[in-house]
Amino acid sequence: MICPYCSKEMKKGVISGDGRSKVFWEAENEKLDMLDRLVGKGMIDAEYSLTKFKIQADYCEGCKKMIFSTNISNSIIN
Repeated sequence: MICPYCSKEMKKGVISGDGRSKVFWEAENEKLDMLDRLVGKGMIDAEYSLTKFKIQADYCEGCKKMIFSTNISNSIIN
Protein backbone atom coordinates (compact mmCIF):
# COMPACT_ATOMS: atom_id res chain seq x y z
CA MET A 1 0.00 0.00 0.00
CA ILE A 2 1.21 3.52 -0.77
CA CYS A 3 0.99 5.98 2.12
CA PRO A 4 -1.65 8.63 1.38
CA TYR A 5 0.31 11.18 3.45
CA CYS A 6 3.87 10.94 2.09
CA SER A 7 3.53 8.54 -0.91
CA LYS A 8 6.11 6.04 0.39
CA GLU A 9 5.51 2.29 0.45
CA MET A 10 3.84 1.09 3.67
CA LYS A 11 4.71 -2.14 5.50
CA LYS A 12 2.00 -4.71 6.24
CA GLY A 13 1.63 -5.86 9.83
CA VAL A 14 -0.77 -6.35 12.74
CA ILE A 15 -1.76 -4.58 15.93
CA SER A 16 -1.78 -7.28 18.61
CA GLY A 17 -2.09 -7.79 22.33
CA ASP A 18 -2.48 -10.39 25.03
CA GLY A 19 -6.26 -10.76 24.82
CA ARG A 20 -7.01 -9.76 28.42
CA SER A 21 -9.25 -6.96 27.17
CA LYS A 22 -10.94 -5.83 23.96
CA VAL A 23 -9.49 -2.96 21.92
CA PHE A 24 -11.49 0.26 21.94
CA TRP A 25 -11.39 3.58 20.07
CA GLU A 26 -12.66 6.82 21.57
CA ALA A 27 -12.97 10.26 20.00
CA GLU A 28 -10.37 12.83 21.02
CA ASN A 29 -12.57 14.74 23.49
CA GLU A 30 -14.92 11.90 24.45
CA LYS A 31 -14.10 9.51 27.28
CA LEU A 32 -15.84 6.12 27.20
CA ASP A 33 -17.28 5.22 30.59
CA MET A 34 -17.69 1.70 31.98
CA LEU A 35 -21.27 1.38 30.65
CA ASP A 36 -20.13 2.38 27.14
CA ARG A 37 -17.46 -0.33 27.24
CA LEU A 38 -19.87 -2.93 28.63
CA VAL A 39 -22.28 -2.41 25.71
CA GLY A 40 -19.41 -2.38 23.21
CA LYS A 41 -19.38 1.29 22.16
CA GLY A 42 -16.11 2.07 20.37
CA MET A 43 -15.00 -1.57 20.25
CA ILE A 44 -12.71 -2.27 17.31
CA ASP A 45 -13.62 -5.27 15.19
CA ALA A 46 -10.64 -7.60 15.49
CA GLU A 47 -9.75 -11.29 15.70
CA TYR A 48 -10.03 -12.17 19.40
CA SER A 49 -9.11 -15.34 21.25
CA LEU A 50 -8.60 -16.09 24.93
CA THR A 51 -4.92 -15.20 24.71
CA LYS A 52 -4.57 -12.50 22.03
CA PHE A 53 -6.13 -10.07 19.58
CA LYS A 54 -4.98 -9.21 16.06
CA ILE A 55 -5.76 -6.32 13.67
CA GLN A 56 -4.27 -6.16 10.16
CA ALA A 57 -2.53 -2.79 9.62
CA ASP A 58 -0.14 -1.02 7.22
CA TYR A 59 2.66 1.15 8.69
CA CYS A 60 4.63 3.96 7.03
CA GLU A 61 8.20 4.36 8.32
CA GLY A 62 8.44 7.72 6.54
CA CYS A 63 5.70 9.61 8.38
CA LYS A 64 5.09 7.14 11.25
CA LYS A 65 1.39 6.66 10.43
CA MET A 66 -0.60 3.45 10.57
CA ILE A 67 -3.72 2.61 8.56
CA PHE A 68 -6.16 -0.19 9.30
CA SER A 69 -9.73 -0.94 8.33
CA THR A 70 -12.27 -1.86 10.96
CA ASN A 71 -15.83 -1.50 12.11
CA ILE A 72 -16.13 0.78 15.17
CA SER A 73 -19.23 -0.26 17.07
CA ASN A 74 -21.74 2.27 18.42
CA SER A 75 -23.12 -0.47 20.68
CA ILE A 76 -23.11 -4.20 21.09
CA ILE A 77 -26.49 -4.30 19.32
CA ASN A 78 -25.07 -3.14 15.93
